[in-house]
Amino acid sequence: MVFKVNGRVQNKHFLKGCEEGNAYIFRDKTRNDKWSLYFINKKTKSRHWITLLETDGRYPSPTIDGFNDAERIGTKTFFELKNKTDRGEKTKTLSIRRMIETYIEKEKKRINPLNNPEEGTITEKTWRRMSFEMQHYLQFIKDKEWGLGRSDNSSIHLMDINHLEGYFNYRRRTINKCDRHGKALPRKQTIVREIFNIIRAYSIIGVRQRWINRNQLPLKPKENMTVTTAETQDTRRSMFEREEISALLKVGEKYYQHGISKFDHNGDLYGFDILDGKPILKSVIFGDGTSNRAKHQIKHRKMVYLAMRIALETGLRFGVIKQLKWSNIVEITERSERSSKFYKQVKVPSQINKTNEYFEIPARITEIYDQLKKISNYTKPDDLIFCNQKTGEEWSERIWQEALVDMMIEAGLADRRKLNEDGKPLVNKAMNIRSGKKISWYSFRHSFITFMLQSDGMELHEVSAFCDTSPEYIRKHYYHHDNLSPEILDKLDKGHHRYLKGVVTIKDYEPPFKKFDSSIKEFSKVL
Repeated sequence: MVFKVNGRVQNKHFLKGCEEGNAYIFRDKTRNDKWSLYFINKKTKSRHWITLLETDGRYPSPTIDGFNDAERIGTKTFFELKNKTDRGEKTKTLSIRRMIETYIEKEKKRINPLNNPEEGTITEKTWRRMSFEMQHYLQFIKDKEWGLGRSDNSSIHLMDINHLEGYFNYRRRTINKCDRHGKALPRKQTIVREIFNIIRAYSIIGVRQRWINRNQLPLKPKENMTVTTAETQDTRRSMFEREEISALLKVGEKYYQHGISKFDHNGDLYGFDILDGKPILKSVIFGDGTSNRAKHQIKHRKMVYLAMRIALETGLRFGVIKQLKWSNIVEITERSERSSKFYKQVKVPSQINKTNEYFEIPARITEIYDQLKKISNYTKPDDLIFCNQKTGEEWSERIWQEALVDMMIEAGLADRRKLNEDGKPLVNKAMNIRSGKKISWYSFRHSFITFMLQSDGMELHEVSAFCDTSPEYIRKHYYHHDNLSPEILDKLDKGHHRYLKGVVTIKDYEPPFKKFDSSIKEFSKVL
């Protein structure tokens, strides 16, 4: 008997009676010379390479001695698979776990190198969040109490198209927690996003790779899938009051940027001076402050304080500030008729901007720019302005977040949160904001926009162009009246003529109203 040899295919032998599938057995060099079966499924136009096994799990001998066993098993396997095809059954299947893993790997290739989402790309942070959330789906498949109680090795073509109907209740019941506002967790918009990704995984991996047909895609649940404006308003970040901004700037200028604090590393006050009652301040910098680590720590503190000032002066998005390079800040043009001693021009390239649009703005940041130049070890045009002073790479999210927490606590605007909801110690710094607001780095942009509009510094359309966002978005997400603020109440009093001597009541205005109907009389005290 003469065997053919061709690359990975060793000892090729066509099987008798299996000509319909061009079936043959061979020893596969890529699989340690194990005997394998190859055939073509002419109905699905797919090819199959299958390693041959005995019913007890043993492999035929990976030598010529195993030929007879391989021929017997190969012939049997071919006809079993052909019969499955004739009955309309699947010859190959894809497990749920494998589909999710493949989807996560495929999405990883969409990460933008600049970490800025453009069309068809995502950020690394988005990918990590999505990867974590997809694990909830695998748990939903396996959970016997609230989930489906199945194996995550189940084939995707066997899944009921309505199996996501119980996903919302599963997520709420297994978390069984509320946020500090009493809203159930996870939030509805989080679950909706997870369901979107689950269906997308079935579509991209299952349908496009022909594991399932389009009519086998999971259906989107009918209930709890609409996220209303009222449900998202409580997650909107708040702005700072002017007094809060003043307190933050004072703290940053006086001692935060110098590595001095009122609190020790555990977040407890050092105490108060006996004579004047002022808080005791001590250094919280690593060691005695002379090591490279300590010097970098001081530089990072100074830079993050200056970043806060840039945010207040420009209203730039937080994501843009994090990715600014020295080449993005240039001398201001002559036609602006502003001194370069005070003003710079900030050029925001489309690659780092949320809207993918290029824009330029003037900013009174020359003093801040000069200070940053003196501080930084990395000042080449293509270097990041706010970067790790040891490596030159972008700061970790922890540096940004913990710096804001420190300044908020030092300014008396927040208290240190030491335990999580389960009563376990927190690893990273966190805070409970005394005002109950949802404060983050984005709040500086929110404050800039609101201050510009409240102080009549700019009109709405001018702020919209300056901050590269639409007037509608400003109305919905940034600028909104605080109806309980003293400024609004002052205007209310003025409108009601309460700045007149004495107390003005409806009774005082009754005569002029006699010629109008009763509905106008009840409407207001304003004439």
